[in-house]
Amino acid sequence: MKEEYSNLSCFYLKNIQWLRQRVRFLTKIYHPNIDKLGRICLDILKDKWSPALQIRTVLLSIQALLSAPNPDDPLADNVAKHWKANETEAVETAKEWTRVYANDA
Repeated sequence: MKEEYSNLSCFYLKNIQWLRQRVRFLTKIYHPNIDKLGRICLDILKDKWSPALQIRTVLLSIQALLSAPNPDDPLADNVAKHWKANETEAVETAKEWTRVYANDA
């Protein structure tokens, strides 16, 4: 029974790691906490991950990050610098990227 539990735990942990690596944006996005590959700098996708998290919680956390960027913990340094230097201009750039990359043309 103990060996069975160990094998199940290893399987579960590998699948959780796979899931965490796959949570990313496919569309280009201008945001200090999202890199050019779409990876997201979010604590629950890194060190605060828990198997108890529901997809709803993950999506709400991503939504909150999109609404409140954290340029002090960047994944995209150049975007974070822009955000700190001129937030209004950075927000306009983000809106433009949304128009260009996130809308069906």
